[in-house]
Amino acid sequence: MTTIGQNIRKLRKDRGMTQEELAAQLNVSAQAVSKWELESCAPDISLIVPLSALFGVSADVLFGISPDSMEQEIEDTRKYCDALETSNEDALAAWMKLYARYPHNNTIRFEIAKTHSYCADPHDEKEYIRHNKKAAEFYEKILDESTDNDLRSKTLEAIHHIYNKCLGDPENALRIANMGGDWGTLKAEMLSKMDGYEEKNYWSQQVFKYYGEGMAWAVMNMQFPDVKTKIFAYETAEKILDLTYLGDKAWICYVYMALYTHLAECYASIGNDEKTYEVFEKWYEAALFEDNLPLGEHRYENNPFMTETVYNHDLAYTHRNRDYILCHLENHAFDRIRGSERFGAYRKKVKAMPGIDYPLGGVDFAD
Repeated sequence: MTTIGQNIRKLRKDRGMTQEELAAQLNVSAQAVSKWELESCAPDISLIVPLSALFGVSADVLFGISPDSMEQEIEDTRKYCDALETSNEDALAAWMKLYARYPHNNTIRFEIAKTHSYCADPHDEKEYIRHNKKAAEFYEKILDESTDNDLRSKTLEAIHHIYNKCLGDPENALRIANMGGDWGTLKAEMLSKMDGYEEKNYWSQQVFKYYGEGMAWAVMNMQFPDVKTKIFAYETAEKILDLTYLGDKAWICYVYMALYTHLAECYASIGNDEKTYEVFEKWYEAALFEDNLPLGEHRYENNPFMTETVYNHDLAYTHRNRDYILCHLENHAFDRIRGSERFGAYRKKVKAMPGIDYPLGGVDFAD
């Protein structure tokens, strides 16, 4: 049997925490944590529950009492719940029974939340809402207490879907979306420690792309009661993209383009000219960045302004980002500033971008 000091040290290191970080979570000194791990003294009994919750284990595990038994019980329950003859309700009952034995285990919480989602019948509105709310409740407990980066990443994705798609709760969906940036940074740090990371960078970028891109679109497609809330949504989406993609916009320029289109229109509609032009510049830079990408790195299949007439597989890509921006500058949201010298100068700069020589969709882009 291992000692509580040995277990605290192992659990702390498994979660990538320093003694100082653990001490700060418990409001004790780093010296106290060091003494526990050196077994010169044990933590006060009042700290056992907070320690168990922080590490996501039972007090039995913390004290070194049969940790393998708990893991075996989790595995046995998972096998039972995965059996074809097991109903979702039976699976939920099995996980809840195990949860009663290990009330601070976040792996069990995740399985309970996931099973609540399985039990949510869309044809029964009352039960659908009840199960999704219970799932969110367990996911929230994981986010409050778990320091396991992998578990937190799965939890963030699952709970955002519940708030956004299942419960129609944009306020909480945005709160979770804002937490997504922290997840992206942590995931990046883990990937950077992989052997041959540089060789695997293309694939790691794809991992980031599909999570960050999906989150950004979800945020942008929410329905909000007012423009200020919508601006916050778009700024949240930008934050997710910036953190998730680590500054590499190679595969997601079209997402940034759409984001800046909406954001510029919002700022213009509330009369915030400085922010409008600030977004204009980001809009221009994203378009220029994509136009200057090396052959083979464009998302031409997702660009509605790319046609076969301007694309040659053997030569280079010619994107119509210039015309995309010029087209959207015709939006009525910009009518108030359309006649200004600053707007004219920006439009002139955009027209000077590389692009094709004929207008899009009959829109006249002549001066």
